[in-house]
Amino acid sequence: MNTVSIAALRTELWQKELYQDVMDELYFMRNGMMGKDANNIIQIKDDLKKSNGDTVTFGLTTKLGGSGVSGDGELEGNEEQISSYSQSVVIDQIRNSVRLTGKLDEQMAAYDMRMDAKSKLATWAREMLERQIFMKLGGVTTTTLTDYAGSVYSGLATWSNKPNVVPAAEEAAGTGARYVCADASGIDSLQTTDILTPALISRARHKAVLASPRMRPLRVEGKDYFICFIHPSQAYDLKNAASGVWAQAQREAQIRGDKNPLFTGALGVWDGVIIYEHEYVPTAQATAAFSVDGTATAVRCYRALLCGQQAGVYAQTADSFNMVEKLFDYDNKVGYATGIIGGVQ
Repeated sequence: MNTVSIAALRTELWQKELYQDVMDELYFMRNGMMGKDANNIIQIKDDLKKSNGDTVTFGLTTKLGGSGVSGDGELEGNEEQISSYSQSVVIDQIRNSVRLTGKLDEQMAAYDMRMDAKSKLATWAREMLERQIFMKLGGVTTTTLTDYAGSVYSGLATWSNKPNVVPAAEEAAGTGARYVCADASGIDSLQTTDILTPALISRARHKAVLASPRMRPLRVEGKDYFICFIHPSQAYDLKNAASGVWAQAQREAQIRGDKNPLFTGALGVWDGVIIYEHEYVPTAQATAAFSVDGTATAVRCYRALLCGQQAGVYAQTADSFNMVEKLFDYDNKVGYATGIIGGVQ
């Protein structure tokens, strides 16, 4: 007769629930920006679910740029080469745990302490992944950056992978191949009056469209859109600018009735760019730099992120999320641990 431990089944159930709690509620998944195909901001790669390994390499290809052959012109020998690039993602593990104080406290508590512990661990895992994605997109490698409240948020900036950074020379120049600063003199000349404007969003989109290789926008209901993530402080400046350009554009756009999740969760649309507000958009305090060798900002700076297809990737494994229950002190105390095995780039 085959037997199965009830405790083992319970752990398996918790792990499935944890996966659903984290992935289904993940900001990028919830807003229709994350999935397995290339037409997503964050592409999910699950190669390591099927086989062991510590690295996933996936390909990126560009659009064809040739003009073709007209009429009866000879096509053979004039074939166009497809330009391809690759990106590797290394996996790592990170864990967290909670230990309850004992059965007496559980009896006295006015809430279910065990369910609360598991819920908080799921929230921690979700926020951990969200923070990682934003830091990777923003090229953050400095581990001492603080948020608006002054708390260090970038301690794990290089977990699993080091992101591609904006070169210090481009930050100092105020412009680069894939970078544009609100102050044309550079990040080290920023002032508090240098704010995010619709014109700056248009400049970034212009740079993305002309980039080589070209950034590919998302295809949404037959139209092309880029996604731009901005910090709440940038959103405040955008909505309250004296010019009123943004506010008027949103009144006229009437996108609120659109059922596509890419629009329903958005702050608005400007010049083919869907704007999203999120508190995890990277920020650097005065005299700090986003990357270890980067140029320091003169004032607190927020790095808006203009993204197209495959801007980031999340590598999953067969054991991406796990939940473990353990008893202590002659079964009087219980602890829960959760872990993530995966990679973000």
